[in-house]
Amino acid sequence: METPKYEAPEKHETTKILVGILLFGSIWGFLEATLGGYLHFIIFPNKGAIMSGIGIAIMASALTIYRKPAMLPFLGIVSASHKLLDVWLFSLPVNSIHIINPAMAIIFESIAFSAVVILMQQMQRKSINSTTGMAAGVASGLISAIAYVYFAIYVTNSPLFQRIGVNSIAEFILGPGIVQAVFSGIFFPLGYLAGHKLYQKPFLSPLWRGSLYYATSAAVIVFCWVIAALAVKTGF
Repeated sequence: METPKYEAPEKHETTKILVGILLFGSIWGFLEATLGGYLHFIIFPNKGAIMSGIGIAIMASALTIYRKPAMLPFLGIVSASHKLLDVWLFSLPVNSIHIINPAMAIIFESIAFSAVVILMQQMQRKSINSTTGMAAGVASGLISAIAYVYFAIYVTNSPLFQRIGVNSIAEFILGPGIVQAVFSGIFFPLGYLAGHKLYQKPFLSPLWRGSLYYATSAAVIVFCWVIAALAVKTGF
């Protein structure tokens, strides 16, 4: 895919980056609670891989706009914190595997993607584009899948193999792990392009500057959390 031509985004001060973490992390968590919950409800195949790809797309958009790969793990933390809605609304224990496992899957993905992007930027001495970003998505998708399966089996002692129909860690990595890596690579260019469009479109560019940035971000954050809570409350 050809890299879109665009003007480099302005350098953001710390406050804008912190708001950006809350903004994109909340959007990610909102999609996990709504779309992810719905896909789980209808037992949709490869739900985890699809949601992993969406997470990569959201991080790609944030990376394109703010140019700070070190912020990406914090997006994962904000997104994963949506899993606590089950604790608040249904009094589930915080240490339940239904809370910890999906939350850690999100955090593993955000840490892996951030680390891979930073490493690739240092090796290439330039920013990630759509092509190298696909490679970063594939690598981080596979790495996070490996981290997740070891965490689920050896830390939380989850019945992961029985639930997804595999017999070993190697089979998980070569099956769901590879599928997750593929989806992560496919979704990166979509998020990358969306980030450029969101930031560069003349009628949208004012949203990223001045007081309107904070007001719009606050509205989106509140919306994401309220709708996510309602989705969880309804059983997603």
